[in-house]
Amino acid sequence: MSVCRFCEIYERKEGIIYENELFFAQYDKFPVSPGHTEIIPIRHTISLFDLGMQEVYLQHKAIFDVKRIIENTDLNQIYKQMLREPISQSSRYFCHRAIRHKPTKPDGYNIGINEGRAAGRTIDHLHTHIIPRYVGDVEDPIGGIRNVIPGMGDYRNIKF
Repeated sequence: MSVCRFCEIYERKEGIIYENELFFAQYDKFPVSPGHTEIIPIRHTISLFDLGMQEVYLQHKAIFDVKRIIENTDLNQIYKQMLREPISQSSRYFCHRAIRHKPTKPDGYNIGINEGRAAGRTIDHLHTHIIPRYVGDVEDPIGGIRNVIPGMGDYRNIKF
């Protein structure tokens, strides 16, 4: 059996920025925007649909708590620290990009889970992405999460 990256991170207490009774959080090592964070159950579980009601409650509590952490952290310092020992060249690229953004307080958030390989999950341990959004970070944010399927974001302007 292969070792789970998230279970290892929790076991080593590596880069954990938040923890409650059942979840922990870390800054994503490949941030799509400054402050991009992952909330991960301590218990190894793959699917959101395997969580019990107490876990769902604490997962949502973690989302609110992590939002406050993101908004009260000097994110440039976080990425400068990550660049001292990047886990890969890809991570280095994403961290440099986050620093160039010169983040301020986020103007919005995308919160999501890649539930299944068909939805883009690459690590088989449930994790919730908290992705801060900033005015002007993309040309047209209309549709938000709908943009995971190209051409489906702006349902208001579909031509028939």
